[in-house]
Parts: sequence; C-alpha cells; structure tokens
Amino acid sequence: MAKKSGGPNKSQAIRDYYAANPNAKPKEISAELKKAGVDVTPAFISTIRSTSMGKKKKTTKTSTAKAAPAKVASKKAAPAPAAAKSGVSVSIESLLKAKSMVKELGGIDNAIATLSALKRLAD
Repeated sequence: MAKKSGGPNKSQAIRDYYAANPNAKPKEISAELKKAGVDVTPAFISTIRSTSMGKKKKTTKTSTAKAAPAKVASKKAAPAPAAAKSGVSVSIESLLKAKSMVKELGGIDNAIATLSALKRLAD
C-alpha cells in the first residue's frame, strides 16, 4: 500500500503540466514543478507520462498474418485437392492466371467467394 505523505500529489501535478504543455520535456517540467514546490526527477516524470498515455494494443500473429502478402508456393507444394480427385492437372500458366485474379479481386477470400457465385450461376 502506498505511503501517504500529506503533500502535493506529484503524479497529478505532472499530468496537469503535460495537459497544459503537451510538448514539454521532462527536464523542463522538473524545473517548473520545483519552482512550484513539487520536487520530482525527470526519470519519474517520464515514468508517469508513459503510464498515463495508456497502453498500445499489441498485434497478434493472426492479425499480422492477414496483413502479410501471400507467400510463394514452394517447389514441393501438394496439388490442389480438387485437381487431384478429378484427375485434372494444373499447369503453371493456370496458377499464374489464378494468382493475378486473386490479386485483382483483393485476396483469396474474395476470389473464392467470386468463384462460388460464378459456379452457382453456371448451374
């Protein structure tokens, strides 16, 4: 539990000063607050500033994976399941065309949705 000194609240004085002067440096704040009777170090001021600013959200692997560009398939990539079941071979040219279509449609999820809609129209 924190010890109560009965003196001024140093942390609140720092927050108030930053509210009035957002671009102030810790040394400047220390000097100004010392004139007002609040003795604080620049290191303490930096600590209060960083904790008062709030925490930034950390990115997770799933959110960064969505934003990352698609990886190029390795040479040992397995054939597509549909092509393997139907006995149809997929050429490199077809894969390159599909890749450009995916890029044009804004991602693989959009491409799949578009092809699904196209299949329903063809049936």
